[in-house]
Amino acid sequence: FTALKTVSKNKRFYGIAIPAFMAEPAWAVLSFWVPLYLAKEHGMDLKQIAMFAWLPFLAADLGSVVSGYLTRLYVRWFGCTRVNSVIASSVTGAFLMISLALVAITRDPYITIILISIGGFGHQIISCMLSALVVESFDKGQMATVNGMRGSAAWIASFLFSLLIGVTADKIGFNPLFIAMGFFDLIGAVFLVAFIAERRAKRA
Repeated sequence: FTALKTVSKNKRFYGIAIPAFMAEPAWAVLSFWVPLYLAKEHGMDLKQIAMFAWLPFLAADLGSVVSGYLTRLYVRWFGCTRVNSVIASSVTGAFLMISLALVAITRDPYITIILISIGGFGHQIISCMLSALVVESFDKGQMATVNGMRGSAAWIASFLFSLLIGVTADKIGFNPLFIAMGFFDLIGAVFLVAFIAERRAKRA
């Protein structure tokens, strides 16, 4: 409880927890709602869904791999500190998430799959970078607490957004929800930069 009390007073924790909260709804949609969306909005049958619905998860895996290399590029090309390179990579992922907003104006099911896959790629960059920031921003006595609370924030968001989709999708459709997901991570990125970014240009 001592670690929990200490962490809750640290603005860097909120710089991780709020972006995690804003990021997780997209993963909930990828995990549970994309097949239904493809069937209802694009008329895809089970065979077509099985052929293509796995691609966002492959893209997410690639995002996990690329995220580590992306931080190195920000250090090498822009002289970012280690923390700022992680933040810059996460912000990059947040901009990639705008692809989900474009889903709302796309009528081609295959373009839709590509856009959702870009979102999966971007989401996993963000997720990996938030995990890295826990290590970079807190001492070893606080890491487990921060990471656990980050996960709790993410899954609370996942639960709430899944509930929201279940209640509203039949009434307003999926498009407003995709538009919201396209910008959630940019909101999270604002808190990330405001609460954690290092202001001095010092190389790692």
